[in-house]
Amino acid sequence: MLAYVFWHWPKPDVSTAEYEQFQRAFHAALAQSEPGGFVSSLTFRVAGQAPWLGGTPAYADWYLVDDSAALDALNVAAVSGVCEAPHAHIAQAMSAGAGSLLALHSDATPARAPRLPAVRHATWLTKPRDMPYATFYATTARLPGADQTTLWRRQMVLGPTPEFGLLAPHILQLPASLQPLTLTLNPI
Repeated sequence: MLAYVFWHWPKPDVSTAEYEQFQRAFHAALAQSEPGGFVSSLTFRVAGQAPWLGGTPAYADWYLVDDSAALDALNVAAVSGVCEAPHAHIAQAMSAGAGSLLALHSDATPARAPRLPAVRHATWLTKPRDMPYATFYATTARLPGADQTTLWRRQMVLGPTPEFGLLAPHILQLPASLQPLTLTLNPI
């Protein structure tokens, strides 16, 4: 499973309520259009500071797809048919944005597939260069509450985030060596 994550924020003259209504309308239209390979999407209002967030309030749209082929269908559906007008509204209200492409860590079982509506925190991690990936994965798997998290890895350096993100319903206690940066996510 892949996630296309779009980080964005409104123009200063657009109210939060109006911007969030535009987002709800777009995501409803996208669900209605059912592009091939599309699983689900959700918009979160982001609280916290990150270098890639250039405005307040900031948002993160998570688009879950089956595989990379589904990105083409998502890209077309997002700007055509029932999505065309809602996309135009949100695009005109947006100040700027940046995208990330993430893959769900392959050890995740179907029971640990992402339940986006339950997520409240995204913690971004930097694997120390001298730490083997196997050690990193074992470290994150042993975290208290790890059974309620999903681990995502940035793909092909596509996106502004650190290499790894942990989605969780609660704040995680992480070793400082992983340089954790936690953002609070509120579904809208």
